[in-house]
Amino acid sequence: MSGYKSGTDRTQIGLYSLEDIVSEKAMVRVIDRFIEITDLQKLGFENTTPSHTGRPAYSPKSLAKLYVYGYENSTRSSRKLERETYRNVEVMWLMDSLKPDHKTISDFRKNNIRPLQKLFREFVKLCKRWDLIGGELEAIDGSKFKASNNKKNNFSRKKIESRLAAIDEKIDNYLAELEVQDQQDKTDEASTPPEKIAELQELLSRKEQYEKYKQQLDESGENELSTVDPDAKLMGNNRGGVEVAYNVQNAVDAKHDIIVAYDVSTNPSDQNQLSNMVKKIKRTLKLKRFTALADKGYYNGKDLLRVKKHKVLAIVARQNPPNPKGRASEFYTEKFQYNESTDSYLCPQGHTLLCQSKQTTKARKYFNKSACKNCPHSAGCITGKPAYRRLFRTEYSKIYEETDRRFSENKELYRRRQEIVEHPFGTIKHTMNGGYFLLRTRRKVRAEVALLFLGYNLKRVLNVLGFDEIMARLNAISNDFCAHFAFCLITSFGFLQLNKNRNFVPFSA
Repeated sequence: MSGYKSGTDRTQIGLYSLEDIVSEKAMVRVIDRFIEITDLQKLGFENTTPSHTGRPAYSPKSLAKLYVYGYENSTRSSRKLERETYRNVEVMWLMDSLKPDHKTISDFRKNNIRPLQKLFREFVKLCKRWDLIGGELEAIDGSKFKASNNKKNNFSRKKIESRLAAIDEKIDNYLAELEVQDQQDKTDEASTPPEKIAELQELLSRKEQYEKYKQQLDESGENELSTVDPDAKLMGNNRGGVEVAYNVQNAVDAKHDIIVAYDVSTNPSDQNQLSNMVKKIKRTLKLKRFTALADKGYYNGKDLLRVKKHKVLAIVARQNPPNPKGRASEFYTEKFQYNESTDSYLCPQGHTLLCQSKQTTKARKYFNKSACKNCPHSAGCITGKPAYRRLFRTEYSKIYEETDRRFSENKELYRRRQEIVEHPFGTIKHTMNGGYFLLRTRRKVRAEVALLFLGYNLKRVLNVLGFDEIMARLNAISNDFCAHFAFCLITSFGFLQLNKNRNFVPFSA
Protein backbone atom coordinates (compact mmCIF):
# COMPACT_ATOMS: atom_id res chain seq x y z
CA MET A 1 0.00 0.00 0.00
CA SER A 2 1.74 3.16 -1.23
CA GLY A 3 -0.49 5.74 0.46
CA TYR A 4 -1.17 7.53 -2.84
CA LYS A 5 -4.18 7.39 -5.14
CA SER A 6 -3.82 4.76 -7.84
CA GLY A 7 -4.67 5.41 -11.47
CA THR A 8 -5.94 3.05 -14.14
CA ASP A 9 -3.51 0.67 -15.76
CA ARG A 10 -2.46 2.13 -19.12
CA THR A 11 -2.70 -1.24 -20.83
CA GLN A 12 -6.23 -1.90 -19.60
CA ILE A 13 -8.83 -2.04 -22.37
CA GLY A 14 -11.96 -0.03 -21.66
CA LEU A 15 -15.33 0.47 -23.33
CA TYR A 16 -15.85 4.20 -23.90
CA SER A 17 -16.48 6.67 -26.72
CA LEU A 18 -15.28 10.20 -27.49
CA GLU A 19 -18.80 11.40 -26.75
CA ASP A 20 -18.39 10.20 -23.16
CA ILE A 21 -15.03 11.93 -22.72
CA VAL A 22 -15.91 15.41 -24.05
CA SER A 23 -17.64 17.61 -21.47
CA GLU A 24 -21.39 18.01 -21.95
CA LYS A 25 -21.09 21.80 -21.96
CA ALA A 26 -17.82 22.30 -23.83
CA MET A 27 -17.34 25.13 -26.31
CA VAL A 28 -16.41 22.57 -28.95
CA ARG A 29 -20.06 21.46 -29.06
CA VAL A 30 -21.14 25.04 -29.82
CA ILE A 31 -18.59 25.31 -32.64
CA ASP A 32 -19.71 21.97 -34.06
CA ARG A 33 -23.39 22.95 -34.06
CA PHE A 34 -22.76 26.43 -35.53
CA ILE A 35 -20.78 25.07 -38.49
CA GLU A 36 -23.32 22.30 -39.04
CA ILE A 37 -26.22 24.74 -39.44
CA THR A 38 -24.23 27.13 -41.67
CA ASP A 39 -24.56 26.81 -45.44
CA LEU A 40 -20.87 26.79 -46.42
CA GLN A 41 -21.73 26.46 -50.09
CA LYS A 42 -23.66 29.72 -49.94
CA LEU A 43 -20.64 31.41 -48.33
CA GLY A 44 -18.41 30.25 -51.19
CA PHE A 45 -16.32 27.52 -49.55
CA GLU A 46 -14.56 25.16 -51.94
CA ASN A 47 -15.39 21.45 -52.34
CA THR A 48 -18.82 21.77 -50.72
CA THR A 49 -20.16 19.24 -53.23
CA PRO A 50 -18.56 15.79 -52.80
CA SER A 51 -16.97 14.21 -55.85
CA HIS A 52 -18.05 10.70 -56.87
CA THR A 53 -14.77 9.91 -58.60
CA GLY A 54 -11.20 9.85 -57.39
CA ARG A 55 -9.98 9.95 -53.82
CA PRO A 56 -12.56 11.39 -51.36
CA ALA A 57 -11.73 14.88 -50.07
CA TYR A 58 -12.09 16.14 -46.53
CA SER A 59 -15.39 17.87 -45.83
CA PRO A 60 -15.17 21.70 -45.68
CA LYS A 61 -17.31 21.55 -42.55
CA SER A 62 -14.71 19.42 -40.76
CA LEU A 63 -11.82 21.73 -41.71
CA ALA A 64 -13.85 24.87 -40.91
CA LYS A 65 -14.62 23.44 -37.46
CA LEU A 66 -10.93 22.68 -36.95
CA TYR A 67 -9.87 26.26 -37.75
CA VAL A 68 -12.57 27.93 -35.66
CA TYR A 69 -11.66 25.70 -32.72
CA GLY A 70 -7.94 26.33 -33.25
CA TYR A 71 -8.20 30.12 -33.34
CA GLU A 72 -10.53 30.10 -30.32
CA ASN A 73 -7.97 28.01 -28.41
CA SER A 74 -4.72 29.76 -29.41
CA THR A 75 -3.69 27.01 -31.86
CA ARG A 76 -3.40 28.53 -35.31
CA SER A 77 -0.60 26.98 -37.35
CA SER A 78 -1.47 24.07 -39.64
CA ARG A 79 1.24 21.85 -38.14
CA LYS A 80 -0.02 22.43 -34.60
CA LEU A 81 -3.58 21.75 -35.71
CA GLU A 82 -2.42 18.50 -37.30
CA ARG A 83 -0.83 17.43 -34.00
CA GLU A 84 -4.06 18.28 -32.14
CA THR A 85 -5.96 15.76 -34.29
CA TYR A 86 -3.79 13.02 -32.75
CA ARG A 87 -3.71 14.07 -29.09
CA ASN A 88 -6.60 16.47 -28.33
CA VAL A 89 -9.75 14.57 -27.38
CA GLU A 90 -12.02 17.52 -28.22
CA VAL A 91 -10.48 17.83 -31.69
CA MET A 92 -10.84 14.07 -32.24
CA TRP A 93 -14.54 14.38 -31.31
CA LEU A 94 -14.96 17.48 -33.51
CA MET A 95 -13.25 15.89 -36.51
CA ASP A 96 -14.85 12.44 -36.09
CA SER A 97 -11.29 11.11 -35.64
CA LEU A 98 -10.20 12.39 -39.07
CA LYS A 99 -6.52 13.32 -39.24
CA PRO A 100 -5.74 15.54 -42.24
CA ASP A 101 -2.10 16.45 -42.78
CA HIS A 102 -0.83 20.00 -42.30
CA LYS A 103 -0.71 20.66 -46.06
CA THR A 104 -4.42 19.87 -46.41
CA ILE A 105 -5.21 22.05 -43.40
CA SER A 106 -3.09 24.93 -44.70
CA ASP A 107 -4.53 24.74 -48.21
CA PHE A 108 -8.08 24.96 -46.84
CA ARG A 109 -7.32 28.32 -45.21
CA LYS A 110 -5.39 29.56 -48.24
CA ASN A 111 -8.20 28.63 -50.66
CA ASN A 112 -11.04 30.05 -48.55
CA ILE A 113 -9.85 33.53 -47.62
CA ARG A 114 -13.11 35.31 -48.52
CA PRO A 115 -15.50 32.59 -47.26
CA LEU A 116 -13.81 32.60 -43.83
CA GLN A 117 -14.53 36.32 -43.59
CA LYS A 118 -18.14 35.69 -44.55
CA LEU A 119 -18.30 33.05 -41.81
CA PHE A 120 -17.57 35.76 -39.23
CA ARG A 121 -20.32 37.97 -40.65
CA GLU A 122 -22.72 35.01 -40.65
CA PHE A 123 -22.35 34.66 -36.89
CA VAL A 124 -22.80 38.44 -36.44
CA LYS A 125 -26.08 38.22 -38.37
CA LEU A 126 -27.09 35.32 -36.14
CA CYS A 127 -26.39 37.46 -33.04
CA LYS A 128 -28.54 40.25 -34.48
CA ARG A 129 -31.32 37.74 -35.16
CA TRP A 130 -31.09 36.65 -31.52
CA ASP A 131 -31.39 40.30 -30.37
CA LEU A 132 -27.90 40.27 -28.86
CA ILE A 133 -26.90 43.36 -30.86
CA GLY A 134 -28.55 46.64 -29.96
CA GLY A 135 -27.50 48.57 -33.06
CA GLU A 136 -27.75 51.90 -31.23
CA LEU A 137 -24.25 52.49 -29.85
CA GLU A 138 -21.08 51.26 -31.58
CA ALA A 139 -17.53 51.86 -30.32
CA ILE A 140 -14.64 51.89 -32.81
CA ASP A 141 -10.93 51.52 -32.15
CA GLY A 142 -7.71 50.25 -33.71
CA SER A 143 -4.79 48.21 -32.41
CA LYS A 144 -1.44 47.08 -33.83
CA PHE A 145 -0.97 43.37 -34.56
CA LYS A 146 2.52 42.13 -35.41
CA ALA A 147 2.99 41.02 -39.01
CA SER A 148 4.94 38.00 -40.21
CA ASN A 149 7.89 40.21 -41.11
CA ASN A 150 10.95 40.94 -38.95
CA LYS A 151 12.15 44.53 -38.51
CA LYS A 152 15.44 43.48 -40.09
CA ASN A 153 13.51 42.78 -43.30
CA ASN A 154 11.90 46.21 -43.39
CA PHE A 155 13.73 48.99 -45.24
CA SER A 156 13.07 52.69 -45.45
CA ARG A 157 14.79 55.03 -47.90
CA LYS A 158 16.97 56.38 -45.12
CA LYS A 159 17.91 52.87 -43.99
CA ILE A 160 18.80 51.78 -47.53
CA GLU A 161 20.91 54.87 -48.18
CA SER A 162 22.71 54.37 -44.86
CA ARG A 163 23.45 50.71 -45.72
CA LEU A 164 24.67 51.65 -49.20
CA ALA A 165 26.98 54.33 -47.80
CA ALA A 166 28.43 51.84 -45.26
CA ILE A 167 28.96 49.23 -47.98
CA ASP A 168 30.66 51.74 -50.30
CA GLU A 169 33.01 52.70 -47.49
CA LYS A 170 33.89 49.06 -46.82
CA ILE A 171 34.43 48.38 -50.52
CA ASP A 172 36.77 51.37 -50.77
CA ASN A 173 38.73 50.09 -47.77
CA TYR A 174 39.02 46.60 -49.28
CA LEU A 175 40.17 47.97 -52.63
CA ALA A 176 42.76 50.15 -50.90
CA GLU A 177 44.07 47.13 -48.95
CA LEU A 178 44.27 45.03 -52.12
CA GLU A 179 46.16 47.75 -53.92
CA VAL A 180 48.71 48.02 -51.10
CA GLN A 181 49.22 44.24 -51.10
CA ASP A 182 49.68 44.20 -54.87
CA GLN A 183 52.32 46.94 -54.66
CA GLN A 184 54.24 45.12 -51.92
CA ASP A 185 54.63 41.95 -53.93
CA LYS A 186 53.62 42.18 -57.57
CA THR A 187 55.27 38.85 -58.44
CA ASP A 188 53.25 36.80 -55.89
CA GLU A 189 49.93 35.86 -57.53
CA ALA A 190 48.59 34.46 -54.24
CA SER A 191 49.26 37.63 -52.24
CA THR A 192 45.55 38.43 -51.99
CA PRO A 193 43.86 36.13 -49.41
CA PRO A 194 40.81 34.27 -50.85
CA GLU A 195 38.66 35.27 -47.86
CA LYS A 196 39.19 38.95 -48.73
CA ILE A 197 37.92 38.32 -52.26
CA ALA A 198 34.90 36.42 -50.88
CA GLU A 199 34.06 39.28 -48.48
CA LEU A 200 34.32 41.78 -51.32
CA GLN A 201 32.00 39.71 -53.50
CA GLU A 202 29.48 39.45 -50.66
CA LEU A 203 29.51 43.23 -50.21
CA LEU A 204 28.95 43.77 -53.93
CA SER A 205 26.03 41.30 -53.83
CA ARG A 206 24.45 43.10 -50.86
CA LYS A 207 24.91 46.45 -52.58
CA GLU A 208 23.13 45.14 -55.66
CA GLN A 209 20.21 43.92 -53.50
CA TYR A 210 19.86 47.27 -51.68
CA GLU A 211 19.90 49.10 -55.00
CA LYS A 212 17.02 46.87 -56.16
CA TYR A 213 15.11 47.77 -52.98
CA LYS A 214 15.71 51.45 -53.66
CA GLN A 215 14.49 51.05 -57.23
CA GLN A 216 11.31 49.35 -55.97
CA LEU A 217 10.63 52.26 -53.64
CA ASP A 218 11.16 54.74 -56.48
CA GLU A 219 8.74 52.83 -58.70
CA SER A 220 6.05 52.40 -56.02
CA GLY A 221 6.39 55.86 -54.47
CA GLU A 222 6.32 54.31 -50.98
CA ASN A 223 8.64 55.30 -48.14
CA GLU A 224 9.33 51.79 -46.87
CA LEU A 225 9.57 48.22 -48.08
CA SER A 226 8.95 44.91 -46.30
CA THR A 227 10.61 42.00 -48.07
CA VAL A 228 8.65 39.12 -46.46
CA ASP A 229 5.15 40.62 -46.15
CA PRO A 230 4.98 43.42 -48.75
CA ASP A 231 1.81 44.97 -47.25
CA ALA A 232 3.08 45.28 -43.67
CA LYS A 233 4.39 48.63 -42.39
CA LEU A 234 6.59 49.80 -39.53
CA MET A 235 4.31 51.08 -36.74
CA GLY A 236 4.64 52.23 -33.17
CA ASN A 237 3.20 49.92 -30.52
CA ASN A 238 1.73 50.63 -27.08
CA ARG A 239 5.01 49.62 -25.41
CA GLY A 240 6.85 52.62 -26.81
CA GLY A 241 8.70 50.64 -29.47
CA VAL A 242 8.18 49.96 -33.18
CA GLU A 243 7.44 46.77 -35.08
CA VAL A 244 6.32 45.70 -38.53
CA ALA A 245 2.56 45.39 -38.11
CA TYR A 246 -0.98 45.98 -39.31
CA ASN A 247 -3.49 48.39 -37.80
CA VAL A 248 -6.57 46.26 -37.07
CA GLN A 249 -9.83 48.21 -36.76
CA ASN A 250 -12.84 46.81 -34.94
CA ALA A 251 -16.35 47.96 -34.13
CA VAL A 252 -18.06 46.64 -31.00
CA ASP A 253 -21.76 46.85 -30.19
CA ALA A 254 -22.44 48.23 -26.72
CA LYS A 255 -25.31 45.89 -25.76
CA HIS A 256 -23.22 42.77 -25.14
CA ASP A 257 -19.74 43.82 -26.39
CA ILE A 258 -19.97 41.75 -29.58
CA ILE A 259 -17.64 42.62 -32.47
CA VAL A 260 -19.80 43.51 -35.47
CA ALA A 261 -17.27 44.71 -38.07
CA TYR A 262 -13.54 44.94 -38.69
CA ASP A 263 -10.91 46.02 -41.18
CA VAL A 264 -7.14 45.75 -41.64
CA SER A 265 -5.27 48.97 -42.39
CA THR A 266 -1.67 49.53 -43.45
CA ASN A 267 -1.79 53.09 -42.12
CA PRO A 268 -0.25 53.43 -38.63
CA SER A 269 -2.73 56.21 -37.88
CA ASP A 270 -6.48 55.85 -37.34
CA GLN A 271 -7.10 58.90 -39.53
CA ASN A 272 -9.80 58.40 -42.22
CA GLN A 273 -10.85 55.03 -40.76
CA LEU A 274 -14.05 56.15 -39.00
CA SER A 275 -16.23 56.55 -42.10
CA ASN A 276 -14.91 53.27 -43.46
CA MET A 277 -15.93 51.42 -40.29
CA VAL A 278 -19.30 53.20 -40.23
CA LYS A 279 -20.03 51.91 -43.73
CA LYS A 280 -19.12 48.37 -42.72
CA ILE A 281 -21.39 48.54 -39.66
CA LYS A 282 -24.31 49.81 -41.72
CA ARG A 283 -23.79 47.15 -44.38
CA THR A 284 -23.45 44.25 -41.93
CA LEU A 285 -26.24 45.19 -39.52
CA LYS A 286 -28.54 46.88 -42.06
CA LEU A 287 -28.73 50.03 -39.91
CA LYS A 288 -29.69 53.53 -40.98
CA ARG A 289 -28.79 55.51 -37.88
CA PHE A 290 -26.68 54.88 -34.79
CA THR A 291 -24.13 56.57 -32.52
CA ALA A 292 -20.41 55.90 -32.99
CA LEU A 293 -17.79 56.42 -30.26
CA ALA A 294 -14.13 56.94 -31.19
CA ASP A 295 -11.01 58.38 -29.59
CA LYS A 296 -9.04 61.43 -30.77
CA GLY A 297 -7.06 59.37 -33.27
CA TYR A 298 -10.14 59.53 -35.53
CA TYR A 299 -10.45 63.31 -35.25
CA ASN A 300 -10.25 64.28 -38.92
CA GLY A 301 -12.46 66.90 -40.54
CA LYS A 302 -12.81 65.29 -43.96
CA ASP A 303 -13.63 61.92 -42.41
CA LEU A 304 -16.06 63.39 -39.87
CA LEU A 305 -17.89 65.07 -42.74
CA ARG A 306 -18.25 61.73 -44.52
CA VAL A 307 -19.67 60.20 -41.31
CA LYS A 308 -22.22 63.00 -41.10
CA LYS A 309 -23.34 62.27 -44.67
CA HIS A 310 -23.98 58.68 -43.58
CA LYS A 311 -26.43 60.12 -40.99
CA VAL A 312 -24.41 58.68 -38.11
CA LEU A 313 -23.90 60.60 -34.88
CA ALA A 314 -20.16 60.57 -34.11
CA ILE A 315 -18.90 61.31 -30.60
CA VAL A 316 -15.16 61.74 -31.06
CA ALA A 317 -12.69 63.13 -28.55
CA ARG A 318 -11.06 66.30 -29.78
CA GLN A 319 -7.37 66.62 -30.40
CA ASN A 320 -5.49 69.31 -28.54
CA PRO A 321 -5.21 72.29 -30.92
CA PRO A 322 -1.67 73.47 -31.70
CA ASN A 323 -1.05 76.33 -29.29
CA PRO A 324 2.55 77.61 -29.23
CA LYS A 325 4.61 77.77 -26.07
CA GLY A 326 4.34 81.02 -24.17
CA ARG A 327 0.68 81.57 -24.96
CA ALA A 328 -1.56 81.90 -21.90
CA SER A 329 -4.23 79.20 -21.58
CA GLU A 330 -7.04 81.77 -21.49
CA PHE A 331 -6.08 82.82 -25.03
CA TYR A 332 -5.95 79.35 -26.61
CA THR A 333 -7.62 79.03 -30.00
CA GLU A 334 -10.66 77.20 -28.61
CA LYS A 335 -11.41 80.18 -26.33
CA PHE A 336 -12.38 82.29 -29.37
CA GLN A 337 -16.09 81.99 -30.20
CA TYR A 338 -17.24 81.93 -33.80
CA ASN A 339 -20.45 83.74 -34.85
CA GLU A 340 -21.81 82.21 -38.04
CA SER A 341 -24.31 85.00 -38.73
CA THR A 342 -21.63 87.71 -38.76
CA ASP A 343 -18.78 85.43 -39.91
CA SER A 344 -16.53 86.69 -37.14
CA TYR A 345 -14.72 85.56 -33.98
CA LEU A 346 -15.11 87.03 -30.51
CA CYS A 347 -11.89 87.00 -28.50
CA PRO A 348 -11.83 86.39 -24.69
CA GLN A 349 -11.46 90.16 -24.17
CA GLY A 350 -14.63 90.94 -26.13
CA HIS A 351 -13.01 92.17 -29.34
CA THR A 352 -14.31 91.10 -32.75
CA LEU A 353 -12.00 89.53 -35.32
CA LEU A 354 -13.38 89.95 -38.84
CA CYS A 355 -12.70 87.87 -41.92
CA GLN A 356 -10.04 89.42 -44.11
CA SER A 357 -10.11 86.82 -46.92
CA LYS A 358 -12.43 86.03 -49.80
CA GLN A 359 -15.27 83.56 -49.25
CA THR A 360 -13.84 81.22 -51.89
CA THR A 361 -10.52 80.87 -50.07
CA LYS A 362 -10.16 77.47 -48.35
CA ALA A 363 -8.30 78.82 -45.32
CA ARG A 364 -9.71 82.25 -44.40
CA LYS A 365 -7.92 84.63 -42.00
CA TYR A 366 -9.54 86.56 -39.15
CA PHE A 367 -7.83 89.38 -37.25
CA ASN A 368 -8.27 92.87 -35.75
CA LYS A 369 -5.02 94.84 -35.82
CA SER A 370 -6.27 97.89 -33.96
CA ALA A 371 -7.79 95.88 -31.10
CA CYS A 372 -4.60 93.83 -30.66
CA LYS A 373 -2.44 96.96 -30.77
CA ASN A 374 -4.20 98.49 -27.75
CA CYS A 375 -4.85 95.22 -25.85
CA PRO A 376 -3.02 94.95 -22.49
CA HIS A 377 -2.95 91.13 -22.79
CA SER A 378 -1.23 90.96 -26.17
CA ALA A 379 1.97 89.53 -24.64
CA GLY A 380 0.15 86.37 -23.50
CA CYS A 381 -1.94 86.11 -26.66
CA ILE A 382 0.28 87.00 -29.62
CA THR A 383 3.26 84.90 -30.66
CA GLY A 384 5.36 84.96 -33.81
CA LYS A 385 6.23 87.77 -36.19
CA PRO A 386 2.80 89.43 -36.72
CA ALA A 387 1.99 92.02 -34.08
CA TYR A 388 -1.65 90.92 -33.99
CA ARG A 389 -3.58 87.69 -33.33
CA ARG A 390 -4.71 85.71 -36.38
CA LEU A 391 -7.23 82.86 -36.59
CA PHE A 392 -7.77 80.59 -39.58
CA ARG A 393 -11.02 78.94 -40.62
CA THR A 394 -11.11 76.05 -43.11
CA GLU A 395 -13.88 74.13 -44.85
CA TYR A 396 -13.81 71.61 -41.96
CA SER A 397 -14.00 74.09 -39.09
CA LYS A 398 -17.78 73.78 -38.84
CA ILE A 399 -17.75 69.98 -38.53
CA TYR A 400 -15.00 70.28 -35.91
CA GLU A 401 -17.14 72.69 -33.90
CA GLU A 402 -20.18 70.39 -34.15
CA THR A 403 -18.10 67.41 -33.05
CA ASP A 404 -16.55 69.33 -30.13
CA ARG A 405 -19.95 70.51 -28.95
CA ARG A 406 -21.39 66.98 -29.19
CA PHE A 407 -18.42 65.59 -27.27
CA SER A 408 -18.86 68.18 -24.49
CA GLU A 409 -22.54 67.30 -24.18
CA ASN A 410 -21.95 63.52 -24.08
CA LYS A 411 -18.84 63.03 -21.92
CA GLU A 412 -20.55 60.43 -19.75
CA LEU A 413 -21.51 58.40 -22.79
CA TYR A 414 -18.01 58.73 -24.23
CA ARG A 415 -16.49 57.29 -21.05
CA ARG A 416 -18.11 53.97 -21.96
CA ARG A 417 -16.00 53.75 -25.13
CA GLN A 418 -12.96 52.25 -23.44
CA GLU A 419 -14.81 49.50 -21.59
CA ILE A 420 -16.77 48.56 -24.74
CA VAL A 421 -14.10 48.42 -27.42
CA GLU A 422 -10.72 47.86 -25.76
CA HIS A 423 -11.33 44.69 -23.75
CA PRO A 424 -11.97 42.57 -26.91
CA PHE A 425 -8.46 43.45 -28.09
CA GLY A 426 -7.07 42.47 -24.69
CA THR A 427 -8.89 39.14 -24.75
CA ILE A 428 -7.74 38.34 -28.28
CA LYS A 429 -4.11 39.35 -27.73
CA HIS A 430 -3.54 37.81 -24.32
CA THR A 431 -6.16 35.12 -23.65
CA MET A 432 -6.26 33.86 -27.25
CA ASN A 433 -2.59 34.64 -28.01
CA GLY A 434 -3.67 36.44 -31.17
CA GLY A 435 -1.42 39.51 -31.14
CA TYR A 436 0.48 38.42 -34.25
CA PHE A 437 -0.28 37.04 -37.70
CA LEU A 438 0.93 33.89 -39.40
CA LEU A 439 -0.29 34.75 -42.90
CA ARG A 440 1.19 37.39 -45.18
CA THR A 441 -0.36 40.17 -47.28
CA ARG A 442 -3.34 42.23 -46.21
CA ARG A 443 -5.81 40.02 -48.10
CA LYS A 444 -4.85 36.89 -46.15
CA VAL A 445 -4.48 38.69 -42.83
CA ARG A 446 -8.14 39.69 -43.06
CA ALA A 447 -9.06 35.99 -42.89
CA GLU A 448 -6.99 35.56 -39.73
CA VAL A 449 -8.71 38.56 -38.15
CA ALA A 450 -12.09 37.07 -39.07
CA LEU A 451 -11.24 33.80 -37.33
CA LEU A 452 -9.86 35.56 -34.24
CA PHE A 453 -12.91 37.80 -33.94
CA LEU A 454 -15.27 34.87 -34.56
CA GLY A 455 -13.54 32.98 -31.73
CA TYR A 456 -13.99 36.00 -29.44
CA ASN A 457 -17.67 36.39 -30.37
CA LEU A 458 -18.32 32.72 -29.66
CA LYS A 459 -16.79 33.12 -26.20
CA ARG A 460 -18.79 36.26 -25.59
CA VAL A 461 -22.16 34.84 -26.66
CA LEU A 462 -21.57 31.68 -24.62
CA ASN A 463 -20.97 33.88 -21.55
CA VAL A 464 -24.08 35.94 -22.25
CA LEU A 465 -26.56 33.15 -23.05
CA GLY A 466 -25.05 30.15 -21.32
CA PHE A 467 -24.47 26.76 -22.91
CA ASP A 468 -28.03 25.41 -22.75
CA GLU A 469 -29.59 28.52 -24.28
CA ILE A 470 -27.12 28.92 -27.16
CA MET A 471 -27.42 25.23 -28.06
CA ALA A 472 -31.21 25.45 -27.93
CA ARG A 473 -31.15 28.40 -30.33
CA LEU A 474 -28.72 26.70 -32.71
CA ASN A 475 -30.81 23.51 -32.65
CA ALA A 476 -33.95 25.53 -33.35
CA ILE A 477 -32.32 26.89 -36.52
CA SER A 478 -31.35 23.37 -37.49
CA ASN A 479 -34.94 22.16 -36.96
CA ASP A 480 -36.32 25.07 -39.01
CA PHE A 481 -33.97 24.15 -41.84
CA CYS A 482 -35.02 20.49 -41.72
CA ALA A 483 -38.69 21.44 -41.75
CA HIS A 484 -38.18 23.76 -44.71
CA PHE A 485 -36.23 21.07 -46.57
CA ALA A 486 -38.97 18.51 -45.94
CA PHE A 487 -41.61 20.98 -47.16
CA CYS A 488 -39.69 21.63 -50.40
CA LEU A 489 -39.13 17.91 -50.92
CA ILE A 490 -42.77 16.96 -50.39
CA THR A 491 -44.25 19.73 -52.53
CA SER A 492 -41.74 19.14 -55.34
CA PHE A 493 -42.83 15.50 -55.67
CA GLY A 494 -46.47 16.51 -55.64
CA PHE A 495 -47.60 14.13 -52.89
CA LEU A 496 -49.27 16.85 -50.84
CA GLN A 497 -50.67 20.29 -51.32
CA LEU A 498 -51.51 23.15 -48.96
CA ASN A 499 -55.08 24.18 -48.34
CA LYS A 500 -56.25 27.65 -47.31
CA ASN A 501 -55.48 26.90 -43.65
CA ARG A 502 -51.84 26.05 -44.51
CA ASN A 503 -52.42 22.36 -43.75
CA PHE A 504 -51.11 19.51 -45.89
CA VAL A 505 -53.82 17.57 -47.79
CA PRO A 506 -53.46 14.93 -50.57
CA PHE A 507 -53.70 16.12 -54.15
CA SER A 508 -57.06 15.36 -55.75
CA ALA A 509 -57.00 12.84 -58.58
